[in-house]
Amino acid sequence: MTHRFAALLGSVAHRIHTASATILGLVGLRSVAGFVVPALILLFAVSAVTEVQRTAATLADRPDVTAATLEEVAAYEDGSGSVWFQFDAVMDSSSLETAAELGTFFYLARSPTDPRQAIIVRSAQGDAFFRQRVISGELVEDPDLVASAVDAFGAIPGGLDLDRTRFLDELQAGGVPSGAQLPSALEEVAAGTPVVATGRVIDPARFAACEDGGACDGPDARWLYLFADPNGASAIVLRSPHPPDALPVRLQGLFLRDTFELSEVLDSDWFAAIDADVPTTRSLRAGSAPPITVQASWVPAVLYAVVAALLLASLLVGYPVFAADADPEPQRALGIGDRIDLELTGRLGREGGSGAVTLERAPGGLERMPIAELALLLWRYGLLPRDQSRREAEERYVAESAGDRDRLVIHERDQSALVVVDRGSADGEVRRGHLHRVGGSVPAVRFRQGSSDAYLATRSIESRDLVAGEIAGERNGERPSG
Repeated sequence: MTHRFAALLGSVAHRIHTASATILGLVGLRSVAGFVVPALILLFAVSAVTEVQRTAATLADRPDVTAATLEEVAAYEDGSGSVWFQFDAVMDSSSLETAAELGTFFYLARSPTDPRQAIIVRSAQGDAFFRQRVISGELVEDPDLVASAVDAFGAIPGGLDLDRTRFLDELQAGGVPSGAQLPSALEEVAAGTPVVATGRVIDPARFAACEDGGACDGPDARWLYLFADPNGASAIVLRSPHPPDALPVRLQGLFLRDTFELSEVLDSDWFAAIDADVPTTRSLRAGSAPPITVQASWVPAVLYAVVAALLLASLLVGYPVFAADADPEPQRALGIGDRIDLELTGRLGREGGSGAVTLERAPGGLERMPIAELALLLWRYGLLPRDQSRREAEERYVAESAGDRDRLVIHERDQSALVVVDRGSADGEVRRGHLHRVGGSVPAVRFRQGSSDAYLATRSIESRDLVAGEIAGERNGERPSG
């Protein structure tokens, strides 16, 4: 399975090379095809780096939210900088829903340090969802307190799944939102465990009660609220030292001029009852952020990098994929004139050092040829010196092969590729194994000698072992007995 996967991977670069060689061959540039896959790898790698730089630059150019105080937000003047702010505030329990824009609610946010300083906050969320908080506290087991809180609230909102045995005791406002737990997640937390929780305080103007049933006007007063998932139905009773008109929150949004200049809000009884210094030309659009005019995504960079890595891996794996077995046992089994049919893939040199031929599943064979016949074939293929006559060249070759009656050759006729296996030489190698392609595998021998590096595929394992053993025997200098 591993070799088949490697073959599938290696086939990618191979198919690109084959297709480009075919196309470039039409204009006489087939030799350039070997550079196509490396060029594509370089192109995609450069594109990935360029895309990373572009995306990073785009993200870096986007505005960041400005951390500020409510007083600084309220004092903002036109043209004095960013209108995107994040700040702490305490929220009034009242709200105003306007008819000018349906689904729009207005709230009053006061300064935690100076309640006389406030701004108007605009949101699409109503009282049941707007006041979202992060709280550090402790889970307490007390069914009686929960029951008394529910009695004080009256009819709680329908569909709310309230914990009837435990409450969350607020010890400190604030915390890290990313690590905070929702009320629904607190069901798995044991009582007495310190937690950081995030959720919404549901309509404190309606669902708020004093723990002792009194006026809650002392320094030790504690208020009870419904604290729920921001967008869910799970809830728990929250005991807090903060009254309904001063619930601490962290706000974030754009401090903008209102589309209808707050006229309806400023003319309302709700605004008339406010006892604070409030800007009347702008409101904070809670949860909003500057529009993204230039899209930025890491997806193109990742895709370019993946394609570059895929092509590089495919090129390094190669195709087809050869899986070697044990080394062959040297032997001499072929008689003079015997032949074993092969399918040749790879680079096969031409005798005499006149270059190499690249083959792809070309028919060929392993033959043991007599010296005289080999000399004649070499002459026909133009692999003997042409400054002599045919007879002279053949006689010279036979003379130089004194003592040899035959030689073992790998032969591909269509392109006049012929390699004489070196006798008694340690150059190169011969390995037996299987040659894996996308469609399957076949028994094969890998043959390397000089400029030749080819796979010799056979029809059976027996033929493969015979080919490998015969070549190994020739390289060991095996000669016929007698």
